[in-house]
Amino acid sequence: MKTTRRQYLLDLYKKGGCTLAEKRELWEIIRSSGSEEWLLQEIETELKAASAPFSVILSETETAGVLRQVLSENKVADRRYVVLRRVLSAAAVVLVVAAAGYFLLREPVKQPAAGTVVEVTADIAPGTSKAVLTLADGTTIMLDSTGNQILAQGGTAIRQHGGALQYDASAGGETIGYNILSTPRGGQFHILLPDGTGVWLNTLSSLRYPTAFTGKERRVAVTGEAYFEVAKDAARPFIVQVDDQSELIVLGTSFNVNAYKDEEATKTTLLEGSIKIVKGGRHAILSPGQQAQLGKSGAIQVRETNTARAVAWKHGVFNFENASLPEVMRQLARWYDIEVAFATDAPRIEFVGEISRSTSLKGVLKGLEKTGVRFRLEGRKLTVMP
Repeated sequence: MKTTRRQYLLDLYKKGGCTLAEKRELWEIIRSSGSEEWLLQEIETELKAASAPFSVILSETETAGVLRQVLSENKVADRRYVVLRRVLSAAAVVLVVAAAGYFLLREPVKQPAAGTVVEVTADIAPGTSKAVLTLADGTTIMLDSTGNQILAQGGTAIRQHGGALQYDASAGGETIGYNILSTPRGGQFHILLPDGTGVWLNTLSSLRYPTAFTGKERRVAVTGEAYFEVAKDAARPFIVQVDDQSELIVLGTSFNVNAYKDEEATKTTLLEGSIKIVKGGRHAILSPGQQAQLGKSGAIQVRETNTARAVAWKHGVFNFENASLPEVMRQLARWYDIEVAFATDAPRIEFVGEISRSTSLKGVLKGLEKTGVRFRLEGRKLTVMP
């Protein structure tokens, strides 16, 4: 029955008759049933028929890279790439943007009118693994994706390998200090804390933590955005202080915190386990699949959410599901280290779909321009045109 429903919804989508609820149902069936190969065959059929319900248009070079990445991630046979590659047009290629191990279909969009001036001619590379480690004595150490070193801090060994930092708990000394790992614009980093807790820092974020956890609790502080996989320890709760505004109390769980100051609310999304959120005299307890939003008023709102969207960045993906243009621009500004300005009021556009964070800025803007929005890039200033 699920297979029949899947085909019915896809046929309805291609005719333009899907409601938003039906589209979401289709994507969920594809994700949950492992139907990537089936969807790939549907794409091949559509491309051979020169039809275009799948709407992100990229250059031939970009398409080759995207398809190669997609098929590698999904472990689809190389023959499929060769077949699809043959039927792609050199001028404009229609495909499904794919990332994080599955495909997402995009809304059909209006093409720019003939004669539209393409204003983005320069390009900016995407962000990379880079961060600054500030030791307890104030010493700063620059970290990047090429680093391979062992740092000594008292009796603690800190190992860096590429974009990851690991504290050797077995070497912990008696003196406890607090270190800060911070990422600049266009940077991200992964750290394994002394208790085995893994933390992934998104761009423009920071984590303050001790070189060893002692006492009855494990306490850290975070700003910006971070994903946590907390090591289980029933005797010592793990406490995250979020941007001096609230606290998250956990024993062992996986969750994402988005606390950027330019966002409307601090969002905590729970993937596994349980979290208690405390803000002043208010508190809320999250179950897996829920998100708590803490607004300026201090009220805590809990709702069911798409957890894949919340942690897409950790998997190297921009997820623009139901995102407004200002939301999309804020993500791009942080990752590509650019300034974004709007020439007029932001148009009311809601996006759907995903694209790899390894795509250059020009490649991302090409996809966004298919909604009719135009951009002008001067140095590192991107202007959204009328």
